[in-house]
Amino acid sequence: MKKVKISFILVLLLILFSNCQPARVDGEEDVDTLSLVQTKAKILCNRDYYPVVYSLFDNAKKSIYGVIYNINYYTYDNEVNKLIDRLIVANEKGVDVKILLEQSDWNADVTNSNYTVGEKLQSYGIKVRYDPLTLTTHCKLFIIDSIYVVVGSTNWTISALNSNNEANTLLEGKEISKDFIDYFQLLWENSFDRR
Repeated sequence: MKKVKISFILVLLLILFSNCQPARVDGEEDVDTLSLVQTKAKILCNRDYYPVVYSLFDNAKKSIYGVIYNINYYTYDNEVNKLIDRLIVANEKGVDVKILLEQSDWNADVTNSNYTVGEKLQSYGIKVRYDPLTLTTHCKLFIIDSIYVVVGSTNWTISALNSNNEANTLLEGKEISKDFIDYFQLLWENSFDRR
């Protein structure tokens, strides 16, 4: 009889505890309420970044929207200049190209290099804006044709493309792209022509 009581109590406790869930932490969303979307992802580390982004720009049909902390332009042929040229060629083919760049009241080097590249892009008819001086826009994000998103750590500098350890992700999916376009539009609406 004692064994039956202990077994019964153990089964009852097992049932009770298996239905218990940890309390939600304030501000944390339930998994059921998250908007999960179907997305393909590919990691682009270090030297993988340049050929993939070059190809995406080269094959763009409708749009390229970019936000980047730092772009340099060099007086010699290199990968950075080739990416800039791909934006210009895409724009000349009728692709809607919009680029948002960092400008700041504390980092003259980044601001000046972005102004130089921004002027070059604008001279070819590309829409360029800058974030507010007091806000740092540190993301590196490109959305291509409302389906591909490249997001990660790579600035457009020789060291970033040729020697730094960098980590980026290529995402493919209309829903995830739409979410990033919404984010881009928010930044674009709160950005300015050069001040």
